[in-house]
Amino acid sequence: MKKIIAIAVVVLILSGGAWWHFMYQHSPESVPEQVPYTVPTLSKEYYNSSHNFSLNMPADFTAQEISGDPDGTPYTIVLQDQSSNGIQIAISPFDEDTGGGYTLTQARIQQDVPDMQIMEPQVVEVGNNYKGLAFKSNNEAFGGASREVWFVFRGNLYQISTYERLDNLLKGIFQTWQFQ
Repeated sequence: MKKIIAIAVVVLILSGGAWWHFMYQHSPESVPEQVPYTVPTLSKEYYNSSHNFSLNMPADFTAQEISGDPDGTPYTIVLQDQSSNGIQIAISPFDEDTGGGYTLTQARIQQDVPDMQIMEPQVVEVGNNYKGLAFKSNNEAFGGASREVWFVFRGNLYQISTYERLDNLLKGIFQTWQFQ
């Protein structure tokens, strides 16, 4: 149990750090404005061979993969455009998945990360036997207002995060997500 707590805390800290590094390498003025975001057509396919899934993203987005380490650093994928609009996907091992299905709940997340604010939680289905949680939070890497989708699949914890204002982009991309 302590291992899971440690992994969750490390994932949150390092994910925020990785996101900050890749999104804001320059000055604080480079933080995107909080203006409504119009979701473009999700016409560009991204395939991740390490975790065997695909998704569609806007044509002007690029994907950057950052390998994880055995010390608990998650494998991270940053999908973003030139304006730093984007989504971060952090993937780390999770030993509670039985392989036949798993439901990640708000109570389970807060068991490991008790200080995390989870607002407006909604159950999301991943495949036939897996359920996760979509929610709003206070992720400092996104200026405090974030949109998150967390789920467990095939022995990995997936933590998908973005700015709250990019909620429709996250929903659109997540609807195209397919495990192979």
